[in-house]
Amino acid sequence: MAQNIQTEYRMPLKIATYDVGANQVMRLSAVLRYQQEAAECHLSPGGLGWNDLEGHGIAFVTSRWHATIRRLPRVNETVTLTTWHRERKGPRFLRCYEWTDEAGEVLLQGVMQFALVSAADHRLLRGDEFMQLADMPQPARGVDCADPGRFSLPPMSPNGTYCVRWSDMDRNGHMNNTHYADLLWDFLPVALQGRRAADVQLHFAGESRLGDTLTMEAGQDASAAYVRGSTERGCTFAARVELANDGI
Repeated sequence: MAQNIQTEYRMPLKIATYDVGANQVMRLSAVLRYQQEAAECHLSPGGLGWNDLEGHGIAFVTSRWHATIRRLPRVNETVTLTTWHRERKGPRFLRCYEWTDEAGEVLLQGVMQFALVSAADHRLLRGDEFMQLADMPQPARGVDCADPGRFSLPPMSPNGTYCVRWSDMDRNGHMNNTHYADLLWDFLPVALQGRRAADVQLHFAGESRLGDTLTMEAGQDASAAYVRGSTERGCTFAARVELANDGI
């Protein structure tokens, strides 16, 4: 299986009109969607894509993402997304991403943390189940972005609700992680929504299921803005974003 997996996967992209928002730069949700697809394209030739893993009774779910952003790609811009598996640390799997422009300049870098779960009941697994299929670490090959870690939330204030709809669902049976990036922007205070993101962290704490109503909260401290979504079962996601003062 894994002998067919290259050390990295490179995805050339031209940013389409549906990838960008009102400011003509790429939405964070689109960044996450392409990263999700690039990881699938990287693993599939080795028989380790989503459908293959499901056949073994296992699946990867995203648990955390951290990205540092110099700028987001613009509409009609040609860029390259490069991804590689970095290493496993206990039950955590770490994958790196780097976006570059046509001149090779780095636009954004990030680290995604994944957990391995049972495909049937989403029970958290130790990770050994995947390592029996493949072992392809590159622990020395990182990016200029710290691994996603914990962050503390400031005092938070209610900022609306969101009902989880059919279009939010993915094949794992819960809201796809890419949608949380849109919720981050939708539930920031209005005065902050047009600002440029310089550093983003997303923590995926629990499943959002069809029909759930997320109670949304927002807050700020001296360095960042925060959004949290919760159901009656507890927190489903929390986000931290550092905003630049130089437009888009």
